[in-house]
Amino acid sequence: MRAMAAAALLLLSGCAGLPPREPTAVRHGMLVVRARVRGAVLGFTSDMADSATLEQLGPQGEPIPGKEAVAGAFDDVQAYFLDLPPGRYALTSVSFRARGVRYRVEVPPARGRKEAVDLRPGSVAFMGDFIFDGRFPDFDVAVERALSVIGHWLTPWMRRPVIPRDADSRVIDKGLAAEARALRVARQTLLPTQWRRAIDARLRELGAPEPAKTKGTLRPKEILLHPELTLSWRDTLEWGPPAYSAGGMTWSQPDGTARIAVFFTSATARGFAGFDAAVREMRAAASTSNVSDKGELYEVRVATRVGSAVRVTSYHYPKETLVGSEVRIAVTETVLVPDPSGMYTARLRASPEDFDKVLPSFREFLLQIVLGAPKPVEPKSEPVFLPL
Repeated sequence: MRAMAAAALLLLSGCAGLPPREPTAVRHGMLVVRARVRGAVLGFTSDMADSATLEQLGPQGEPIPGKEAVAGAFDDVQAYFLDLPPGRYALTSVSFRARGVRYRVEVPPARGRKEAVDLRPGSVAFMGDFIFDGRFPDFDVAVERALSVIGHWLTPWMRRPVIPRDADSRVIDKGLAAEARALRVARQTLLPTQWRRAIDARLRELGAPEPAKTKGTLRPKEILLHPELTLSWRDTLEWGPPAYSAGGMTWSQPDGTARIAVFFTSATARGFAGFDAAVREMRAAASTSNVSDKGELYEVRVATRVGSAVRVTSYHYPKETLVGSEVRIAVTETVLVPDPSGMYTARLRASPEDFDKVLPSFREFLLQIVLGAPKPVEPKSEPVFLPL
């Protein structure tokens, strides 16, 4: 009996350690979904879904019979659909383990199909970061489900029951920052498999770098993200806190040799004619400012986006001096980034001898920015009404 028990344990351990299934066709891809279900009684608690189901949709958005799939559970943070043919897919349910059983949250068909995603051949796609608010069921339903949990505790050798969970879809984050976080977790989970190639390819498309970490410590930590009205930034410059102005911020090097400014222009601002017009105006100004400046446009990455940039050399003569007796030369790189609500502008200005030294820090700082207004912080607890 001991030998049989040991053999069974080794067999089960071996099955649990098997790598995720490899693609059976070059055109097949994978989907990643992240979901969290908040508690109905204690709103600050939550459970992460480790499995999910989906359906494939036809050309008119209708579900295709027999084209359902179940996500494999390879970590306790998110779920993965592997080896899927190209097509359009909608999430139908998520599930998580708790109290010895498995709970399943159904996604309303209309909501799931509205948030459907397209899977390209041989690629990886992100279905979104879902947050559900749990609802306490009717008393008789709650008692019935509680008895199912207790019954499984008394018969743990039986199959784990799947219990419905009442919840409402609260937030679905399909932004680039959320996708980059999910893909980094997926890359670590699926590191020894061929799916790593598709994940790396998608991360390169996003242009999303790893969050910067502190230096000179035994255990580097992720540098804190500072949320502002229109963006969030990490203090990779180490120049001290910024100076705030209308719509933007400015960081100055302690010795005063360089300055970096980032600000946002709303599409409704007076005189704003659009991103393309701003790029043409910037290029024209750079072409006529100095004979050494050609006004050529080039691309610079800002967060997960690509901006248009030019470089200008300017000469400044103080009013109190004779023209030509004293001159201050500055090199400025200006980057414009389009946005549905307007435009972001990032600018580095430094002396010619310091510009090339500061430029790598400027580019790294831009990569670590998160564009867009920060999300509101979720309350730690739900308000409770206490009748008098």
